[in-house]
Amino acid sequence: MIERQTGVSWQQAVAKIMLAFVVITPLASCASLPGLDSGPPPAPTSALAPYDAAIAAAEAENDDVLKAVRYYERGNVLFDRGDPAMAIADYDQALILDPTNARVHNNRALAHAALGQVDQALADYTEAIRIDPNYTRAYKNRLVLLEQRGDWATMADDYATLAMLDPKNAADYYYRQGSARYGLRDLAGARQAFDAALARDPQHVDAFYERGLVRFAEGQATEAIADFDAALQLSPRAVNAYYARGLAYSASGDHTRAINDFTRALELKPNDAAALLGRAAAAQALGDDARANADLDRLASLPLDDTLRLTYELLQQ
Repeated sequence: MIERQTGVSWQQAVAKIMLAFVVITPLASCASLPGLDSGPPPAPTSALAPYDAAIAAAEAENDDVLKAVRYYERGNVLFDRGDPAMAIADYDQALILDPTNARVHNNRALAHAALGQVDQALADYTEAIRIDPNYTRAYKNRLVLLEQRGDWATMADDYATLAMLDPKNAADYYYRQGSARYGLRDLAGARQAFDAALARDPQHVDAFYERGLVRFAEGQATEAIADFDAALQLSPRAVNAYYARGLAYSASGDHTRAINDFTRALELKPNDAAALLGRAAAAQALGDDARANADLDRLASLPLDDTLRLTYELLQQ
């Protein structure tokens, strides 16, 4: 929206390989960033004539401050009307006259982004934030582009800042910061962020789930299971959580419970190759070759990525 102003068993080795396949996706909440702009509102029907006249009057008065405001206003209308290139021209003029207006930088960034000019857009959002460090909308808009770029480090910093600037939505921001830290493989930082999210919202299902993944990656299977338990209590049909808890049970040596979880995941998603592999591995660990082979036979007709193919080949040996 435009602004107006060492030593592991083969079962453990399999579990570690399969952990890489765990999909980090929200289970239920956080469908979108609170207050995120998705683009300009419907184009207004008013003509540009009044804005042209206002610019002409400001030019006649030779008032730089007023001229900057008028160019800014017309740039907003042009962007709203679907002409980001002409809007940028007006924002350029406004910033020549008043280079410290954070909102003009934010709006010009939106126009650049609409034209696919990501570098220019990011530069403008960054300048807007430098001018006004409390400008929440600029952080939110910048995060859209940072996610496209996969800039996890800057994303993590921006979400942490938003959590302080927007306490009402702090739980979601800390959760997203944790996801970004996990993307950086900063497990300690991710866990700390998920802890902060859950301190503010004890019902945050996604924070429980992803903190469980972090704990599993850290080798804390028991703690991971507790987090997956909490996530499944809040979201009983979460396939990812059943699969992840199954991996944690396998890693802790409880292959019977692991099989139960993989089976539950397959009831919800019958052709889940990762769950079939997990169940086959757990069955082999229990010496149930018939069950393991049945799952491996089913896998023979399913497409497998490189990670799953490696696990499949290990289980067939």
